[in-house]
Amino acid sequence: MRFRMLGPLEVQDGDQVIPLGGTKQRAALGLFLLCANKVVATSKLLDALWPNDDAPASARKILQNAVCGLRNALARNDRTAGEAMLITQPPGYLLVVDPEEVDLFVFYRLVKDGRADLSQGRPERAVATLRQALDMWRGPVLGDLVEIGIAWPELATVENARLDVMEDYFEAAMACGRQDEILRELETMVESQPLRERACRQLMLALYRNGRHVEALDVYARMRTALVDELGLDPGRDLRLLQQAILNHDPVLAGAPVVPEAPPPARPPIQQGTAVRNTVSVLLVRGQTDSEAAADQIDALLDETSGLIHKTVRSFDGVPTVSLGSMSMAVFEVGEEGDGPARAVRAGLEIRRQLDAGNLMTQIAVATGKALVRSDPETNGWLTVRGSAVDKCQDLLTAAAEGELLVCSDTRRESESNFTFRRRSDDAMGWLVNGMAEELLSSHAVPLVDRESELALLNGLLDRTGYRQRPHFVTVLGEPRIGKSRFLMEFERRIASRPQIMEYLVSRSPAGGLVVQGASGSAPRREKVSARLRELFDEASRKQDEAGRMQRLWKEFLADTPLERPLIMIVDDLHRMPDPLLDFFETLACFSGNVPLLVVGAARPELLRRRPDWSGGSPHCTTITLDPLSDAALDQLLELLHGKLPSDDPALNRRSFRAMTG
Repeated sequence: MRFRMLGPLEVQDGDQVIPLGGTKQRAALGLFLLCANKVVATSKLLDALWPNDDAPASARKILQNAVCGLRNALARNDRTAGEAMLITQPPGYLLVVDPEEVDLFVFYRLVKDGRADLSQGRPERAVATLRQALDMWRGPVLGDLVEIGIAWPELATVENARLDVMEDYFEAAMACGRQDEILRELETMVESQPLRERACRQLMLALYRNGRHVEALDVYARMRTALVDELGLDPGRDLRLLQQAILNHDPVLAGAPVVPEAPPPARPPIQQGTAVRNTVSVLLVRGQTDSEAAADQIDALLDETSGLIHKTVRSFDGVPTVSLGSMSMAVFEVGEEGDGPARAVRAGLEIRRQLDAGNLMTQIAVATGKALVRSDPETNGWLTVRGSAVDKCQDLLTAAAEGELLVCSDTRRESESNFTFRRRSDDAMGWLVNGMAEELLSSHAVPLVDRESELALLNGLLDRTGYRQRPHFVTVLGEPRIGKSRFLMEFERRIASRPQIMEYLVSRSPAGGLVVQGASGSAPRREKVSARLRELFDEASRKQDEAGRMQRLWKEFLADTPLERPLIMIVDDLHRMPDPLLDFFETLACFSGNVPLLVVGAARPELLRRRPDWSGGSPHCTTITLDPLSDAALDQLLELLHGKLPSDDPALNRRSFRAMTG
C-alpha cells in the first residue's frame, strides 16, 4: 500500500486506487500522514478539521466516524507485517506506516542522500538524486485539500522544504558547470519567490556565467526593491558581495566544474594477532587517593576508577588498552577526519572532571605520534601499543602536576580549534589545556566583532514586530565555536539596555533556568509571568501530547498577559532540544495570532539534519547564518583581547584563532 501526498492525496493498493470517503476523512488521513508514526492528539485533529473554533457540537463524533472509515479503507484481508495501521493511542490516534510507503518520507530520504553527496564533493551524484526527489512532486502537497481551503502550518513547512531542495539542486548543477540546463527553472523560481536570497544569488551567478551581466545586476536590483518594500531590509552580505564582484568582473565568478577528489585509501583494520603502525593519540591517566583506607578498599576504588575511565574513553570513540595500578591508557585513531587528538583531549577533560568530583588526585597526558598497535588474541583482544607516542606520553605524565592535563605540541597543533592552551614556563614540557575554545568564545571576555549587520537585521525585525503587532521567529545558524551564544548574549545586552522598546525579555537555555526581565509593571507581575512561563517549559511534565499542551498553555498565557510592546524570547542550543519543544518553537509564530512577539533561537547545522524543513521560507520566520570572521575582524579581535589572555596562548595569532572561530 502506497500513500501519495506530494500532490493530490492518493492511496494505492497495487494498481488499485482506494476510495477515501468525504472531506473530513481525507483531511484526517492527510494530517495522520504528515505526523506518521507519531501520536496525533484529538485536540489537534479537531483544530485542524475545524479551524477558528468552528467545531460543531458533534465534532468528536464526526471525527470518530472518519477514523472508523479510514480503518475500513486501509484494512486488507491479507494483512502482513509492516502494513499501515491506524490505532487508538491516548491522547489521540497513531498511524503506523512504513516510511518507504509514503512519498513524502521517500522524498526526505533522497534529499538527505543528495545533500550528503553535495557536501562530500560529489555534485554529479547529488544532481541525479535531488532531481529524482523533486520529480516525485505532482503539485502542491495535499493539493486537493488545499483547494478546499485547508492551510495547516505543516503544509507550508513541506512546501518550503521543496524550495530548499530546489536550491540545493541548483547549487549541485552549477558545481557541475550545468547552469544552462537550470536557468529557465531558476528564473521561474525567483519570479515566484522574490524574497529567497539564495535562489536570487544563484540566478545572478548563472546569468553572469552565461555572459548576461546586465541581467544579473537587474536581478539584484529587483531583489533589493522587494526586500525594502516588503520587510524594510537590505539584501544580505553575501548578495551585496556578489553584486560588487559582478561589477568588478571578479575572475573567481567564472567558476569551473567541480571534479570530485578520489577518496583517501582506507586504513587497514587492526586484526587479531596483527600489528599496524598508525598515527594515534595516546591518553594516559593516573588517579590516586591519599586516603588511609584499607588496602582492599583502595583496590575497589581503583577498580571503579578504571571502569569509569574505560566507559568515558569509549564514549569518545577511543579504545582502552591497559590499566596498571593507578594508571590507565587508551588509544584514539586519528581517523580520516583527523579528530583523534581532539577526542583524546575531550576524554581527558571529562575524566578529570569526574575524578575531581570523587576527590581523586589526577595527572593526565595526551601525546600524538606513530605507534605500533596490536590486537592480541591471548589477551582477549585487548590492544597493546608501543612506539614513540607512548614514550612521549609517559614523559608528559611524569611532568604533569596534580590536576593538570598536559599535551604534546602535535596534539596541541591538531586540536587548537577545539581548546585553548598555555605554557607553564618557557622550558616546561608540553602544553597545559586551559579549557574548551567554545567556552572562551561564548564568554564576555571576547568582544563581539564583525556582527553588526546581523544585529541590525535583528533590530529591524524587532521594530517590525512592534509596529505590525505580528510574531516572528529568527533562527541563528552557525558551526560550533563560531560565536552563536556570544551573539545572543550581545543582542540580549543591547535590548536590556533599552527597556522602553519591549514588554518582557525572556532568556532561556536548556542547561539553565528561565530569566524574565520586565520593562514595566510591578515585581509581583513579573514573577507571575515567570511562573507561567516556567510551567510552560517545565520538562518534568513532558507527555506525548506535549506540543499541543504547550500551545494551549501559551494561548492562555497570551490571553492573560496583554502585550502593548514586544515580548522577546531568546533561546540557545535549539539543536539539543527534545522534539516537543522543537515542535512548539517551530510553529510558535504561526499559532500565536497578532501579538508582538520576537523569538530568537541559536542552533548548529545539525538542527537541519533533524528537521530538514525547519521554518524554511515561512513569512513569519527568518534564518541568519553566522559566517566565519574575516581576517580584518580577527586582527581587531586579537588587538582587543590583548592582555585578557595569557601572552603565550597560541590562540593569540590569526591562524589558530581562525580555526577557533570556524
